[in-house]
Amino acid sequence: MPQPVKHSTDVMLDAVRALVLSGGPAAASARAVCLATGASSGSVYHRFPRRDDLVAAAWLRAQDRFLRGYLDALAPADAQAGVRAAVAVLTWCRTDPEDAALLLRHALRDLLRGDTSPALAQQAQTHHRALGDALTTVAHATGHRLTDVVLALVDLPYAVARRAMRDHGTPGDEDIAAVRRAVTLLLPATPDSSPCPSS
Repeated sequence: MPQPVKHSTDVMLDAVRALVLSGGPAAASARAVCLATGASSGSVYHRFPRRDDLVAAAWLRAQDRFLRGYLDALAPADAQAGVRAAVAVLTWCRTDPEDAALLLRHALRDLLRGDTSPALAQQAQTHHRALGDALTTVAHATGHRLTDVVLALVDLPYAVARRAMRDHGTPGDEDIAAVRRAVTLLLPATPDSSPCPSS
């Protein structure tokens, strides 16, 4: 009968996240993860052969969790998709503040010293492509420029979330209401995005 895993991958990645948030990218070494979790060095290196794999896996896990809700909010790509998605950024920061802090404080490239394993590099590309495709679909469906969609659905809610988390921990109801109003102004309903009248 196989022995149960004493130190799960999630436990290790939780430790990486905590180390990065408390001490910066340099704090997230394999040795530090071993000390934080009690896992053996062999257990850590078996799953993450290099230090960059550790931090990339933690960051990509957070991004994957975020994208599940964000991409759901963008579908269907109707006139309200922008508001749903922008608000989803702030509500996710409330429900998963540690992962949100990791994504908002650090770009993946800033955490890395070299290359990651091919599987993690592919995961990063897949996330990037999925996000880009979803935003492009919204732009086409609503008749807005892609640059305007990115401003309203990425740059704006990210900036509000960063400020809110810096100032008072997580975004408040007023932050969410402000983002909702701003996105409505930036991406007003257009004739192309309105339901077609019945004949």
